[in-house]
Amino acid sequence: MEATARIFFQKAPAKRTTDNLCPVKLCVTHKRERRYYSIAKRIKAAEWLFLSESDIEKAKSDSPRGKYRDIAFEYKRIVNEAENAIGELPRFSFNLFEEKFLAKASSWDNVFTAMWQHIRDLRAEGRLGYASSFESTLRAIKEFHTGKSFKFNPRLDKVANRMNDYTTGKPLNFIDITPNWLKSFELSLVKKKKSKSTIGIYIRNIRVLFNLAMKVHKVKAEYPFDDYKPKTANGRKIALNALQISMIANYKTKNPQEQFYRDIFMFSFLGSGMNLSDIARLKYSNIIDGELWFVREKTKGEEAVEDKIHVPVSPKMHSIIDRYRNKAIGFDSYIFPILKPELSDEKNYAKIKQLTKQVNKYLRRIAKAVGINESISSYVARHSWATIAKNNWTSIEFISEALGHSSVSVTKRYLKSFEKTTREQHSEKMENLIFTESKKTIEAG
Repeated sequence: MEATARIFFQKAPAKRTTDNLCPVKLCVTHKRERRYYSIAKRIKAAEWLFLSESDIEKAKSDSPRGKYRDIAFEYKRIVNEAENAIGELPRFSFNLFEEKFLAKASSWDNVFTAMWQHIRDLRAEGRLGYASSFESTLRAIKEFHTGKSFKFNPRLDKVANRMNDYTTGKPLNFIDITPNWLKSFELSLVKKKKSKSTIGIYIRNIRVLFNLAMKVHKVKAEYPFDDYKPKTANGRKIALNALQISMIANYKTKNPQEQFYRDIFMFSFLGSGMNLSDIARLKYSNIIDGELWFVREKTKGEEAVEDKIHVPVSPKMHSIIDRYRNKAIGFDSYIFPILKPELSDEKNYAKIKQLTKQVNKYLRRIAKAVGINESISSYVARHSWATIAKNNWTSIEFISEALGHSSVSVTKRYLKSFEKTTREQHSEKMENLIFTESKKTIEAG
């Protein structure tokens, strides 16, 4: 959603001057959040910063005359300047807008302040998982820089308190982050027994922030990542074969919870390894011409990967939807009863984390029951779909192995080149392999 700008007349009694005049402000709105800005430095005549109600009506009329035409023109000019500033931003955030429109001094020299502002922007955009990843990174950097541990009770702690703890004290500037600093930071994480994948995420987040600081906020610093490369994780990605997936799909249970979370896992698998976060957010509006059209939550907001993924809704996926769907069907209603529109983004994000926890719990229980010895999680659906497809009938171009790839944009470029009929054929073959051919193998003993 693009931000909008307009002139706002503050008519509330508490805002009026002693002469009963109404202050005039610039109002910028983004995703239902409004902020008001003084136009004192931009206005041609200072007396136009305050108007009486009768003057306001004359300036707002369709054909203002005399001085009111000049006032209306001046307000329009300021709104146009704000709209131009919004249009020039790579992505909207109030912090970026204020820096550009108000020539507000950037606080991005300080790594802690910069990262916290970035976290706030991500939260405002609804990218709560990504924001959580950056806050974990921020906590790790703060602990490394100060030598002190930061622990918060998520139920009692206020966001403002976390901000104060993170951004006060001895600053860390971008010019302080050198290849040697990064190596020392990595070593400290290794000593804390952090996994290579976690270390890789922290370093990646620092690199993302560094790029924003230099390219968007014009921070002057030496780029350290040309001379530093973190040790990459070499842990193998688990992929189940068709027979193992079929065992899970055909597992008999009378436990409704076990069946629900198993079916959500199968929906993920049949949906080309769709992430649980994306499944939870699916709405009836995402169903277009027998397919699910959606943008992955993980990559939402990244310009190069905004193209929608198209996943055919196979008969088995239809049956899962029919079994669990929300009874109240509406164009903008969630398909599955996981999230609630009346809840805040933070509370719905917590529901997705709980969904992932429960799917993993019951999936491991089912795996053990059918004789699968791997310690698996919901993400195995993605790797399994790609591997089974590759080993059986699908071209590497269709899968674009970046379903477990380093670049999601590469996956998108490959997938969008295939016709709908091809996607439907692949979907039908995959379902037949799991629910018919492999089931025969199981029943044959």
